[in-house]
Amino acid sequence: MIRRSAEVPLETKLNVRGGLGVTRGMELLKLGEMAGILSLGTTTLEPGATIGEHPHPNTEDLYLILAGKGVGVLNGERFPVGAGDLFLVKAGGSHGLINDSAAPLTFLGVLTRSPEPGAPE
Repeated sequence: MIRRSAEVPLETKLNVRGGLGVTRGMELLKLGEMAGILSLGTTTLEPGATIGEHPHPNTEDLYLILAGKGVGVLNGERFPVGAGDLFLVKAGGSHGLINDSAAPLTFLGVLTRSPEPGAPE
């Protein structure tokens, strides 16, 4: 499979997961296109925008910061993030992201199913 970014629509969303402000994103992989991946895409948070802290009862989600800086939230803990940083919420945890800077913050998000109990990781 080859997918060109020019072929993927850019979607604008408001107040993602109970957060605030404008985000823009592209879903690069969807459910069924790669084993184990529920979705993979890039999201840009405009200055002041947030993704509200939200639970992941049965999925895992990785955020890799591609550009910009802000504040990550993992299981209620807040910490600074910048380009090259990543954080991962495991099943049963929660996370969010805050762009508290004057520039856009872009990240790659990878959403997966949590491993079955007893399955090799």
